[in-house]
Amino acid sequence: MENLMPQSDRTAPRGSKRNSRNLLFVIGAVIGVAVLTLAVARVGAAKATGNSVVPAPSANLGTNPTANWPDIKLMSATQVLNRAADLSVSAADQPIRPGQFRYVNKHAWVMNTMQFGDKIGYSYLWEQQDQRWIPADEHNVWQETRKVLNTGKFLGGSVPQAQATQLPPTDVDQGQWQGRCGDFFPEAKPPKKCDDSTDWDSSAFYAALPRDPSALYAKLQSLTKGNSAAPSAMFNVGIQVLEAGMMPAELRAQWYRALAKIPGMAVLAAETNLDGRTGVALGLDDGHQIRQLIIDPVTGQFIGERQIAGPQPEQSWIKPNTEIGSSAFTTAVVDQLGAAPAK
Repeated sequence: MENLMPQSDRTAPRGSKRNSRNLLFVIGAVIGVAVLTLAVARVGAAKATGNSVVPAPSANLGTNPTANWPDIKLMSATQVLNRAADLSVSAADQPIRPGQFRYVNKHAWVMNTMQFGDKIGYSYLWEQQDQRWIPADEHNVWQETRKVLNTGKFLGGSVPQAQATQLPPTDVDQGQWQGRCGDFFPEAKPPKKCDDSTDWDSSAFYAALPRDPSALYAKLQSLTKGNSAAPSAMFNVGIQVLEAGMMPAELRAQWYRALAKIPGMAVLAAETNLDGRTGVALGLDDGHQIRQLIIDPVTGQFIGERQIAGPQPEQSWIKPNTEIGSSAFTTAVVDQLGAAPAK
């Protein structure tokens, strides 16, 4: 099976795979096991999200921007994603002039698990922020800053919370890195290359993608070939690609239509608030967890995700319906490396 993470992330992954650590202790031996747990968070509303210029919600929508949609509860996932696709088609990508940077921000609550066997262990959430600056000319220097903001939210365990010792952040959980073409870790194997059409951190990846939804669906299938949980794997990869913050609006429209073809997609929540932002949540329930994609109903932008424990959580101490992760996602254009957009 192909590696589902961008090449630059294989040594020190950005986002969910890097931020989730599932450690298995067997007869005193400590074995680190990476798990794919993209998690959640809440950030304040921003006027610019995704790659597009985002209009502020019209005044007559009040605090409920879904008011101009039909009854969402009666819509299928395909209808919702097609509606979001229509909005994306009409969006205009915010231009990035020479010397400017695309700013990509992910603020998340990420689940970490310490496990001492099949049914012994505990889980907790970390609050984290990942910020990335991508130059207008991708061959120039990129920057990424990672911060652990909070490590203390206990989710549950087979041991008392007082005994649930948390591991300290590692060298790749927080810090700042720079590199041309986003090559933050030159020692990584295989090496990261500029203009790599297989790396969704590169514009070359999107230029090489087909624009037909059925062909994009086939591409998702090829990226998850051999995975026994194909629908969930396809949905996970679909979200990871959106989180790169590089997808042009016209392609995002077709990407949504491709995601709508994944078996089991459903409208799992009519509205999801992310610190003042309201979204439509869609996703998949694989029995272990319900993973939701959150879309701004005014602009069609991807604005984050949520993970909820399913009826049979992977960890026996996690109760069904527990929120085990969430994220808020924004992008903008800024004038300087390391600068954040005005709020």
